[in-house]
Amino acid sequence: MRTDPATLPDTCGVYLFKSASGRVLYVGKAINIRSRVRSHLQDRKNEKEIKLRTRSDNIDWIATGSELEALILEDTLIKRYKPRFNVRLKDDKSYPYLLITNDQFPAIHQVRGLQRGEGEFFGPHSDPRAVRRSLRWLRKLFPIRSCRRDLSKPSRPCLEHHLGRCMAPCNESVKKEDYSTIVDGLRSFLAGKREKVIADLDELMWKASSSNDYERAAMLRDIVHGLQKIRQAQKVVLVKGGDVDALHINSKGTGATVVKVREGRVVDAISFSLEGEEPLTGPAGDFISSLYAISGYTPSRIVLDELDLPKERKDELEIFLSEKKGSKVRIVRPRGEEIRSLIEMARRNQRLYQLEQLKGLESRDVIKLLKERLGMQNLPLVIEGFDVSHLSGTGTVASMVQFNNGKPRKTGYRRFKIQLDQNDDYLSMKEVVFRRYKRLMDHDGEMPDLVLIDGGKGQLNAALDAFKELGLGSHPEIISIAKKEEELFRPGRSIPTILKRTDPALKLLQRVRDEAHRFAITYQKKLRKKDITILTRIEGIGKTRAKDLLISFDSLDDIVTAGPDGIREKCSIPLDVGDRVIKFIKEEIKK
Repeated sequence: MRTDPATLPDTCGVYLFKSASGRVLYVGKAINIRSRVRSHLQDRKNEKEIKLRTRSDNIDWIATGSELEALILEDTLIKRYKPRFNVRLKDDKSYPYLLITNDQFPAIHQVRGLQRGEGEFFGPHSDPRAVRRSLRWLRKLFPIRSCRRDLSKPSRPCLEHHLGRCMAPCNESVKKEDYSTIVDGLRSFLAGKREKVIADLDELMWKASSSNDYERAAMLRDIVHGLQKIRQAQKVVLVKGGDVDALHINSKGTGATVVKVREGRVVDAISFSLEGEEPLTGPAGDFISSLYAISGYTPSRIVLDELDLPKERKDELEIFLSEKKGSKVRIVRPRGEEIRSLIEMARRNQRLYQLEQLKGLESRDVIKLLKERLGMQNLPLVIEGFDVSHLSGTGTVASMVQFNNGKPRKTGYRRFKIQLDQNDDYLSMKEVVFRRYKRLMDHDGEMPDLVLIDGGKGQLNAALDAFKELGLGSHPEIISIAKKEEELFRPGRSIPTILKRTDPALKLLQRVRDEAHRFAITYQKKLRKKDITILTRIEGIGKTRAKDLLISFDSLDDIVTAGPDGIREKCSIPLDVGDRVIKFIKEEIKK
């Protein structure tokens, strides 16, 4: 190795083992970089340590000002370089957090990832849907704002205030002192201090009542009653109380579960996926390090199932986590009946989590089957499906849905208003396909593995024309599916492919097609409803006449061109009402 350990600093920081090609093989942190690296180089028993040394060419280092900085930097570098000798949280996208902003009147938001300086973060969580549900529920108990309004000037309160989910600081209808009380209660609640929240708010309620501030007392009473109901529903209790995290990592080192206990009550159980080729000292140390580097709260006690951390690494982790918490943190073995029951709960949740992961693998099996059925070179992990929709030839729109690993990815959905004047399904399909992939190409976006067109040969050829104009070759692959016989049309083949109705591969394609159709129809109806609502503002035009107008004419311009006589002829609408329709379109819509 070209790096002499004697040249390394004896300060706190992060070190990186690198190969001759510059690839990062291992990232570690240490209170004393020189001492820790020497321990790696002198270990004659650990096979992975020996393998790391033989593959390493040099060692880089970054000194930090504190143990906390080193902890965060290590996590950042592991995520960036994905070293083979480190275990890391599988982080395809940043984990969801709840954020209480640091504004004068703080708001609460669901966010992804830590953007330091924006406020106080609570997490990470592994299920975004559960976070959204929790946020809706929390705002019923703690009515603080979730908007991003500028509060420098008073404004009308929104619907959230009328629904009882916001105290409307935008309208200056709440004192800053009262608002801060509720925000502090929410902070303590999210930190797991539920008993403290109830006690503090109860005391404030009685003080407000004694001061004849009955409105404030009533607001605090409602919050206290809601929290007491939660406490009664919380049945899992530790006799000795305290804040504890119980950790279990499965035998393969591919998953971990954390059971969180706050004030003696179980408040959460979160499961994570882990990845890494061959962890140097087992997955436990890396998992603890990466988890609490991004966690908003660190308990005073971390119980690790089957504690297999080397003493030196355990001691350093305790020092780093204590620096982060600001008080002593201990990593211990499970002892006592209550603690062992927590570990068993973590094991049980991890087993259930693994079963869910296996269900995901079933989707991968269907994808492999689809690859075989279509004779594709690559797995169709990302499928994008297109559909064009109109109502009696008017209001043409298009949709695109995206499936990842056989499951819909809603954030990848797109919808389009067709710009083409004439009603032509083929040209409309060509337009939407061209617009989608032109935008991806302009912004260096990632292409899907398979494009699915709803329709027969005509729609497929239209999409292929768009591909040719864009200069796209054989990737992404493209097929179309015709509804009547569920025939699959492919470029360059005159005879369609027909799969059995029970074939899982066909079922997946049908699901993509049906979802694209549903999404297009939903968008079409939304626009149609908007147009109908606008036209009903005209005297003499109700919903029925508005629908007749939109069905009988291809566009609002066609209505104007037809004139009062044409409107009466097609829709049986009186001439004076037709005059008002034309005048409204010219002056209110087309102005």
